[in-house]
Amino acid sequence: MKESVKSEEIFFYEIMAQSKLEVPFPDFEDNVVLQIEKENSFQRSVSKDVKLSWLFFVAGSVFGIIISLILPRMQTLIFGIEPQKLAIFFQMIFVLLLFTQLETLLRFIKKSDS
Repeated sequence: MKESVKSEEIFFYEIMAQSKLEVPFPDFEDNVVLQIEKENSFQRSVSKDVKLSWLFFVAGSVFGIIISLILPRMQTLIFGIEPQKLAIFFQMIFVLLLFTQLETLLRFIKKSDS
């Protein structure tokens, strides 16, 4: 039993010795490790930026909803325009921006997960 284990160890040692790779440059391994570290730091940075983007997206959405609710209730003219007409214009712009930014964020997350 011990002889078969020993012969397997010798067999694997010989195979591993034959499978050594020749690197094209002396600093090839260092460059690969450095590139992997850069990629990891980039991924952490992107993850942080995505979280920050979601935070501002939610904050902007809440702010837009509040403005959409307050604007029609105002009684004074704003820049000579009735608040109800201004509210409709603001709500159209708000919905357009909301959906385009949501789509952009979702597409970016899907792309970064792939």
